[in-house]
Amino acid sequence: HSAAAVAVIHAHPMHASPARADANEEHANVLREMRQQLHFRNLVKKYDTDKSGSLDAGELQVLIKEYSALRQWAHDEPSAKEISWLIQATARNKHNYIDASEIELALDLWHSYVSHRDTVEAVFARYDVGSSGKLDFEQMKRYLTELSKGAAPSDSDVRAVMREVRGAEGVTRVQLSMATSLWYAHGR
Repeated sequence: HSAAAVAVIHAHPMHASPARADANEEHANVLREMRQQLHFRNLVKKYDTDKSGSLDAGELQVLIKEYSALRQWAHDEPSAKEISWLIQATARNKHNYIDASEIELALDLWHSYVSHRDTVEAVFARYDVGSSGKLDFEQMKRYLTELSKGAAPSDSDVRAVMREVRGAEGVTRVQLSMATSLWYAHGR
């Protein structure tokens, strides 16, 4: 084979070394992540009406409403309480806004929440016996026990989940989806 033919043969994916395949996959992942970051930065630019570089509650509410309709996730507008929860759950800066790096998590949490809204309502009907609008420690423990097919969680696990969703005083409907996801994500 000529030098050019050898170069073409070795450049073909079937003849790529495992190291080259790993490098190509890593490169593709980097490009995918860069495109995604650009997408979220563009979303901030589009919905950031006050040009602050981040999204406040009102701007996030518009984004969530339009994005949800586009993705056919939900047809109702998120409430101020739901938006406040999304900001609390996703904002690393602990201010009342989110930036481009936090939008993906906010959208994922919203999708999880609206996808499981009927289940959340059923859980509250079953466990929130006093109709307080929050599940207290004992109610959460009973709920997590049900999720674990009867295996009672430790008190420290229940407190950890409640703390993680910022529900130390009780878990609200909007926090319950996140608490449930956390419980399953940690393999409990």
